[in-house]
Amino acid sequence: MADSTNPTLRALSTFASATPSVHYVTPSSPDFDQLRAIYAHPELTPLAILRPTTESALASTISFLARNKIDFTLRAGGHDMHGRSTKPNTVAIDLRLLNKVQVNPTTSTATIAGGALIRDVITTLQPAGYITPIGSIASVGYVGWAMYGGYGTYSSRFGLGVDQIVAARVVTATGEIVIADADSEPELLKAIRGGGGAFGVIAEVTVKIYKLDRILAGILVFDSSNLPGVIHKFEDGYRALGKDGRGLPVALGLHQVVLNFPTPTFGVLVMWADEDIETGEKWVDRICDLGPVVSRNVTQTTPLAWLEEQSKLVAQSTQGRMWTVNLRRITDEVAGVIGEFASRFPADPHVLFDLHELRAVSPSAASGAGVGKDSVFNAREPHLVVEICPTVSDAGKLESALAWGQEFCDALKATDKANILDASYVSFLAEDEFDLQSVYGENLGFLREVKGRVDPGNVFRNAISYL
Repeated sequence: MADSTNPTLRALSTFASATPSVHYVTPSSPDFDQLRAIYAHPELTPLAILRPTTESALASTISFLARNKIDFTLRAGGHDMHGRSTKPNTVAIDLRLLNKVQVNPTTSTATIAGGALIRDVITTLQPAGYITPIGSIASVGYVGWAMYGGYGTYSSRFGLGVDQIVAARVVTATGEIVIADADSEPELLKAIRGGGGAFGVIAEVTVKIYKLDRILAGILVFDSSNLPGVIHKFEDGYRALGKDGRGLPVALGLHQVVLNFPTPTFGVLVMWADEDIETGEKWVDRICDLGPVVSRNVTQTTPLAWLEEQSKLVAQSTQGRMWTVNLRRITDEVAGVIGEFASRFPADPHVLFDLHELRAVSPSAASGAGVGKDSVFNAREPHLVVEICPTVSDAGKLESALAWGQEFCDALKATDKANILDASYVSFLAEDEFDLQSVYGENLGFLREVKGRVDPGNVFRNAISYL
């Protein structure tokens, strides 16, 4: 057996035998393939999987791996589009058994364990009548989504996910559990908020929560027989309606998408995060006026029900990667590029193009006093995050889909340079695609200082390294 011939596996087996609170999964285990699966890279296979069931078991696991110089990655939802949650011949620490979420109404906060998925978070918050900003896919890991930025349609009213984090429990390379909050290790907390897991394993975060249990949400599908034309028309109207985001109400969140339905189709996911549903309906009417809507499925619902509906639009697993660029606005030039490449969408149901947005009205935007001073997330001016996902169900289509995605991204980057932000969403960038100085600016030196103090041996090198 592999356990008897591979020294690392022998060491892991010995550790797991002595630590029953850690589930040990090897390639010979019947559930290995199910547990190793990540979103977009089915080819990646770890050496073994460790699944701690308690925070102390997680601390023991990290201490053991670091002490024995065993390389490891961490995964929760496994949705990193560049496959960084799994590496061949490397131990994968699966955090998904650490998924507890607790609501504290007194402080209007919730504590969220490091392995909790977005579905776990909303399933707990909703019965108590609360929401916190989330993404649009239920199976994404919440902490990974939030600590690197955390875009979503709730961000216009409540801010980005990164700005909800008020404290964290961090497991360091020695297995020590460090509390990072405003009173204890505030520098580490600042580094985590935007710098992520390069300093330790985030065992738990405490986040702000807000009273909201009913929303207006759904999808508008536009006549896409002339896809470039409908995209141009919508973007022109949206710019005029919102005056680049400043004239739109904070409760309104939009997520523009192009999906194969089954041919390339432009749609807008609409969400009204306010109990004044009547006003929300009027704003949905105004969005409908921006183009020829052929289907309006927008209803009063709950955050959990809407999360599940959005998740149905995306495959549970796929293969491929993504490209991204941050734009200040959708200019006529950019709309032309989007229209051109949308009309050449690869013929696979998993391919996706969408736009996330940080509007000027958001509490996370740079217009707020002191916004971002306690985080290293640097993309604070209003912008849109382009997400190009040439992900496919048919492996035979992968090469041509990837070529389309690369060409699409290159064409966007060739548009007016003044419209492109240096700072970009780290979660969407491959390691060789971003320059740390451009992404973090004046915070890069600070990040390197914290990294040198907290993780001098670069144990957490499979997160983003600042050395």
